[in-house]
Amino acid sequence: MKSIIFYILLLIATVGPAQTNNNIVIGMGDSVYSNILKENRRFWIHVPDSTSPDGVFARQHYPVVYLLDGDPMNFSVVTSILQQLGGGSGNISFPQMIVVGIPNTDRTRDLTPTHVRSTPMLDSFSAAHSGGGEPFISFIEKELIPHVDSLYPTAPYRMLIGHSFGGLLAIQVLMNHPHLFNSYIAIDPSMWWDDQKLLKQARAVLKNNKFERLTLFLAMANTMPKGMDTAKVQIDTTITSLHIRSIVQLGHFFNANKQDELNFTWRYYPEYDHGSVSLIAVYDALHSIFNFYNLILPFNEFFKPTFNSDNLIIEHYRNISKEMGYNIFPLNN
Repeated sequence: MKSIIFYILLLIATVGPAQTNNNIVIGMGDSVYSNILKENRRFWIHVPDSTSPDGVFARQHYPVVYLLDGDPMNFSVVTSILQQLGGGSGNISFPQMIVVGIPNTDRTRDLTPTHVRSTPMLDSFSAAHSGGGEPFISFIEKELIPHVDSLYPTAPYRMLIGHSFGGLLAIQVLMNHPHLFNSYIAIDPSMWWDDQKLLKQARAVLKNNKFERLTLFLAMANTMPKGMDTAKVQIDTTITSLHIRSIVQLGHFFNANKQDELNFTWRYYPEYDHGSVSLIAVYDALHSIFNFYNLILPFNEFFKPTFNSDNLIIEHYRNISKEMGYNIFPLNN
């Protein structure tokens, strides 16, 4: 596992994005004024290198990743992984994708579903601003996404990535606005929030709703107290295990409701804590969500196809188009 992390860090350092005047450019800043939030919201955006010499976007269109906690570091990590494995160095494990990184102005306000006066895991000042998740989701749906779609070459496939409070918001969107995104990556989400209120809601929603053609990758870090294991933590009642215990319960809820048709995968990372799990989880999640994307053709010892591969390629891109929900052709990569 650690060798994979080393590889990811190496590709982030060596990936070849656009270079101008000896500067490495992976994206640019943009902003939109939010009438819902009553503030200007800046964001970072990466568009695959598909511009003509005069800077006009080519006719290719790309699915979009919306990244919560989208500060420059997180933005550069996700962008670099997608650049390297979405066509960089001949790799086509994922589609090329636009990345929209959404930095925070008031993180607790925007990423929590309900207002609390106090909570053991948060200072009272931050708690006083909590509970703005629904207006923030409304901003994303009604202002940010239309702005991005109007200016950039987007395709009709969207992914949401969130870690910690961001993961909590990702689950909130999935439960209350499921078709706003096609796929969700929730990394060590804070399901303990407000006496597990969203967790309890999820249990009811999963029994009574369908999530066909939607995908969720749930990542869980090792935040257990020393001497505890995954069996003991499920029966523990102390606050020290509340975070991981809540995620375990959420995973069990998803597994117990196969009738909801959600394409669900979850993974436990015993070697990684809450802060360090995000990078490897994004890498694994993208491979899992796009496990249908890569085409491996049989070659002989002279690196030539062993048969006429045209039909295989056509069928492969038919399958990709079905999974993504719009037509994709080999020239898109």
